[in-house]
Parts: sequence; C-alpha cells; structure tokens
Amino acid sequence: MGQTVLMDSCVWAANFLEKDSFHATADRLITRTLSNGALILVPEIARTEVLNVVLHESLDKNQVKFVDDHFKALAPAVQFRQGDAKFWNEFVPEQLSRLFLKTMDFLIACYALYWQVEGFYSYDEKLNRAMRRLKPEIVKLKIRRGRVIEV
Repeated sequence: MGQTVLMDSCVWAANFLEKDSFHATADRLITRTLSNGALILVPEIARTEVLNVVLHESLDKNQVKFVDDHFKALAPAVQFRQGDAKFWNEFVPEQLSRLFLKTMDFLIACYALYWQVEGFYSYDEKLNRAMRRLKPEIVKLKIRRGRVIEV
C-alpha cells in the first residue's frame, strides 16, 4: 500500500470539469496517485462540495450523477469518510486558534491533520500555506502565477 493522502475538493472539481484551468494537471495527479497505490481519503463534505461545484458549473444533474458514480467506482483506493465524535468534539475546537481559514478550508485542513495523511494536495495556496505552517512535509503542491508546482 502506498501513502495515505487527502486531495482537496478543488483538485477533484478540476478533474471532473474539463473547462477548469487545472483539469489536465488534476487528471494526471489523480491518475499517478492511484497508480502508485495510494489510499486517497475524501471527507464527505468535500465530496458534497465537488458535486455542488459540478452542478453549478454544468447545470446538468446527469453530470452530477456521472461524477458521483465515478467517485464511487474508485473504491477502495478512494475512501469517503466522516469525522467521528472525537474529531468534532475535541480535535476541531483545538484547531480554532491554529488555523485561520474559511470554514470549508478549515475543515479540510482539520481532516488532513486528524487522519495524519502523508500527502495533502490543494490548488488553494492560502490553504497550502496554513498547512505548511503546521505540517510542511505533507503539502505537495504550490500554486504560483496560476501554475501548479509539485514539491
């Protein structure tokens, strides 16, 4: 088994939306990560966010169903998870003074830290910077001038 990684919803959305400027990069990244035998964890809230973005970008419910079915077909290499009681009642409150991010980014960062992933992938540089302050070795991407740089 390879690394355990978490990919932010923006990576998945870019993969599923061909018009996204990061589509080709996301497709290569996900394909390579899966072929390396990684376990990719996806918080249920991130899956929901991806489906919502796909609906708003495509205005096509069939496209949303296609994406959801594709997501599910990637199991067991891609696993959908939720936070347990300890995550919500103990871990998240402890992170409030450590992570100054908007709510979804805050939760994604918390999941990555709680699940102790070995790789964290996001196209959101503000989120990446926050993660680099806490656990720099897991952050695998930098975004500079609209380009993805793997670290």
